[in-house]
Amino acid sequence: MIIIEKLVSKSIPTHDRDDFLELEWYEVNRTFLNRKTVSGLAVKIQLSEKVTFQDRQLIYQDAEISIRIRIKSCLCILLTSTSIHTVGKFCYDVGNRHLPIFQVADDRIAVSYDGRLFQALKEKYDGQVVLEEMTLLPSAALKAFGNFI
Repeated sequence: MIIIEKLVSKSIPTHDRDDFLELEWYEVNRTFLNRKTVSGLAVKIQLSEKVTFQDRQLIYQDAEISIRIRIKSCLCILLTSTSIHTVGKFCYDVGNRHLPIFQVADDRIAVSYDGRLFQALKEKYDGQVVLEEMTLLPSAALKAFGNFI
């Protein structure tokens, strides 16, 4: 088992293989994790400081292996609109559910799938709301009042 108490600060240029520790979008702020990597290597993360993991972030490396974070894709509710009025109403509707909102393009925002919410949004926003599989990156999360994902 590999125990990670501090993240890698410098990359070692030579190693034999790359491995990934997969996280869900809502796990990027976890400081304690017990998981297996994609190749089956047991990893325990015990960080003392708060960190937000980024996709492809290097978290461990030695002469034989490097381990990076991979944020898994998930089913998302996606709104496409250039109208600030529509985007504002959508954010208000989603905000009542306390779900984080992600800006995935200039005219597209996404939230993770919730069945009841999708039905309500589909009726209200008609063809502007669709379901799509995508990766919700912490850097794309809309932040208000100093909160972060």
